[in-house]
Amino acid sequence: MSGDNWPTPLPRPGDDDETPGADASVFAVFAPPDDPPASDEPPESGKSSEAAALGVEPSGAGLSVRSGPPAPSGVGTAVLGAGGADRVVGSRRRIGPLSWIGAVLLGVWLVAMPLTSSVTELRQNTQIIVMVLAVLGVNIATGYGGMISLGHGVFVAVGAFAAAYAVDDLALPWVLSILAGAAFAGVIGALVGLPALRIKGIHLALVTLGLAIVFQPLAKRVPAFSGGVSGRAVGAELVPPSWFGTSRWAEGLYHYLICLVVVGLAMWLTHNIIKSRPGRAMRAVRDNDTAAAVYGVNLVASRVSTFAVSASLAGLAGALGIVLVPFASQESYPFQESLVLYATAVLGGLGSLWGSVLGVAIREVFSRIGELLGDVSGLGPLGEFLRLLDEEQFVFGVLLVALTFVFPRGLIGMFNRRRDERVPQAGRIRTRTRNRFRIDIPAQ
Repeated sequence: MSGDNWPTPLPRPGDDDETPGADASVFAVFAPPDDPPASDEPPESGKSSEAAALGVEPSGAGLSVRSGPPAPSGVGTAVLGAGGADRVVGSRRRIGPLSWIGAVLLGVWLVAMPLTSSVTELRQNTQIIVMVLAVLGVNIATGYGGMISLGHGVFVAVGAFAAAYAVDDLALPWVLSILAGAAFAGVIGALVGLPALRIKGIHLALVTLGLAIVFQPLAKRVPAFSGGVSGRAVGAELVPPSWFGTSRWAEGLYHYLICLVVVGLAMWLTHNIIKSRPGRAMRAVRDNDTAAAVYGVNLVASRVSTFAVSASLAGLAGALGIVLVPFASQESYPFQESLVLYATAVLGGLGSLWGSVLGVAIREVFSRIGELLGDVSGLGPLGEFLRLLDEEQFVFGVLLVALTFVFPRGLIGMFNRRRDERVPQAGRIRTRTRNRFRIDIPAQ
C-alpha cells in the first residue's frame, strides 16, 4: 500500500500534543484478528464507508490510521500491539527558547516572591498558585475530555468544606484532611459526570452551570457540613513547627511551601495521567467518541473518570485554600467564580497544562494593571472610564473577548502554532507490522 493512498481527514485547529484535536487516531488501541502478513499491493477498491469515515484503511494484518497531514519533525509512530504494549518511535519535540525563558522567569518569581513580600502579599500570591489547580481541573474536563464545565467552582467549595469538616469534626491531621477534600470532590465530580454519558456540548455546559447556581442555597441548608448561613470556621489551624519560626511571615512561608509542593506534585501526576493509556483514551473520546467506542474504549469509565480527576484537582485547590484562610462560606463561591475559572482556562489555552498556569498569570497581571490605572481622580469622563479598569471582571472580560478573536486556541496555542511553523516538514513514515495498528502521532 502506498502512503499516498492514506485517507487524510481535515486537520483540526488544535493538532499538537497538548491542545484539543491532538492524537485524533489514538482510539485505535486493539488489534484485529490474525490475518496474513501485510502486502505491498494496494487494497481492493471496495473499502467500507465506515472505515473511510473513521480515516482508517485496511492494510493486511491491521489498519493504517492517519490523523492529519504529513508528520513534521518530532512526530513519532505509535505501534499498539495485540498484547496491549505500545511504543513510540521518533524524536521528541524540541523545547523552544520561549519555553526556557518562561520556565526561568517562573522559577525566579517563585524564589524571589516570598522573600520580598509582606504577610498579606505572600498569602495572596499563594492563593494565585493554588488557583492553578482549579483552572487545571477545568482544563482536564474541557480541554482534554471535551466536556464543557461551567460549574467547577462547586468542586472548589466542596473540597474546602470537606477539608474543614475533616479537620474539625473528624479530628484528622491536615494532610489527610486535604486528601479527603480532594477525594470527596472527586466523588461528587463522578456523580456529576454521569449526565455526560447522554448529553454533551452546550447542554452539558448548562447542566454544570445550573449546578453552580443551585449550590449556594443548597449549602445553606446543610449546616452540619457547610456551617449554614454563617459559614464554617476552622478551629485547628495549620501551624509550622517551632524550628521554622513563630512569626506571621514564617507561617505564611510555611503555607506557601506546602502549597507549592502540592501544586507541583498534582501537575506532575496530571501530566503522567494524560500521557498514560487512560489519558489517550480520554483524548480519543474527546475527538470522536463513536470511533473510540468502536475500538473498545469504555466511554462510561472514560468520561466519569475524567470528570472525577478534574473535580479532584478543583477540590484540592479548595482544601489548600482552607490552609491559607481557615474559613469557608458558600458566599465565597458564587456561580460567577465557575465562569471565571472556565474563562481563565480558555485564555491560557485548553488542552495544555502550562496553559492553565499562563491563564492565571495573565489574569493576575491585568488585574494588577487595572488596580494601578483605576486609581485616578479629577479627569472627568476619562477618569470614570479608567475607574472601570479597577474592576477585575471588566478587565478580564474585555481581555478574554479580544484574545478569543485574535488567538482562538489561547495563548499557549499561539506559541505552539508558531513553533510548529518553524519545524520543517518530513516525509511520511510507513511501518508494516503483523497484528498491529500503525498510527502517526506526536512523539510524547
